[in-house]
Amino acid sequence: MLTNRQIKLINSLHSKKGRIDNQLFLVEGEKAVLELVQSTIQVEFVVTSDFFASKYSTLFLHTELYIEEESSLQKLSTLVTNSFGFAVVSMQQFNFELEFQNQITVVLDGIRDPGNLGTIIRICDWYGIKQIVLSPDCTDYFNPKVIAASMGSFSRIHFKYMDLEQLFRGNSNIPVLGALLDGDDIHSIAFPTACFLLFGNESNGIRLENLPFISQKVTIPKYGNAESLNVGISTAIFLDNLRRN
Repeated sequence: MLTNRQIKLINSLHSKKGRIDNQLFLVEGEKAVLELVQSTIQVEFVVTSDFFASKYSTLFLHTELYIEEESSLQKLSTLVTNSFGFAVVSMQQFNFELEFQNQITVVLDGIRDPGNLGTIIRICDWYGIKQIVLSPDCTDYFNPKVIAASMGSFSRIHFKYMDLEQLFRGNSNIPVLGALLDGDDIHSIAFPTACFLLFGNESNGIRLENLPFISQKVTIPKYGNAESLNVGISTAIFLDNLRRN
């Protein structure tokens, strides 16, 4: 069973401050945890029920394991329902130096919704995009809602929080394709083999100060009457067209 100190630690990981202070985060739910313990990522420990500990005993052979009642697991979880439990994972193995010269890089400008960020991570993983740059005010990559929405893809994407002006000025030879309403039709453009794909905030779009760095404005043409597209859906459409090229 967990000690009171460990319970206090786990509860602290529900907040961004607690995650930063402890350099730890939570991965919750059966599928996500099982995928994690079979990867190369170092897991600090797993908390689960006696039923699942027995069911997956061979997978947990090299994992520090704590057994709790299902009611306790639910209290410690951030998910609405979680009968399986969670893993506590170190952030320190997620420090990446990104290479931009020969890569497609998704760049996110002020994405605040954790569900959107998790979905974008998952979409990038689906389309084989290996790295994401986030502006400093984007939501926390290790937010439990981000981790849950990514469906395990969070562990396969390299990411970095950066000042976007510095990013673009320091890599001025790499074209920046911006997702905007007044751009070229995405169905008619040729995507470069290396570029930045820039997506803006859910409500306000790409910030004005980042517009001058855009080499080509690109739009998803509208054929119906919907007011807008979710940023996750827009990312998927961009990456699908990129891969078609």
